[in-house]
Amino acid sequence: MSSKSLIQSGIVLVIAIILLMNYLIFFKKNDDLVKINKAEINNNVDNKILDLKYNAIDEDGNSYVIESAAGKVSEKEKNLLILEKVTGVIKIKNSEDIIILSDFANYNKTTLDTYFYDNVRLTYDGHSIDSNELFMNYIDKNINIKNNVRYKGLNNKLYADIVEIDLVTKFSKIYMLDKQEKVKVELKQNGSN
Repeated sequence: MSSKSLIQSGIVLVIAIILLMNYLIFFKKNDDLVKINKAEINNNVDNKILDLKYNAIDEDGNSYVIESAAGKVSEKEKNLLILEKVTGVIKIKNSEDIIILSDFANYNKTTLDTYFYDNVRLTYDGHSIDSNELFMNYIDKNINIKNNVRYKGLNNKLYADIVEIDLVTKFSKIYMLDKQEKVKVELKQNGSN
């Protein structure tokens, strides 16, 4: 081989080594980093949403605001949110605000139906109702409260299985599931029983 061919072969070999090293240093490491980052992202995927707030106003000017510390989209139904540490505020025209608090709630973004559960408390105009479950149908403007219902008013207490409330008229229906049992009521007159 001539010295000219040997020098050309050497230059081609050096260029090939430089290109290979550049590929290994710059491109191969980045591919590995991208793979590692994707793996970390996939391992930490959680569809949890923090500090959530939804606000709805109907054609009559009534509004419903629901807030939660955290929530996630249901795996079974995309319009259903599963919320934690929930506050719901219902504002009906010409009426006091109704506030609902609970540890958890299932909120349908389409229908606005909300199922509050665990440590539920509904308050409005000096009245308070505690229970384990509350279902609100916002479109029909009614609430169904059940499971260990305890009502506290200005001078009375009440214990029942179910309380149904029409949000517009404030008409309430209170009853026990077992017809043989009676709703328990404690009335206070002038601060004493």
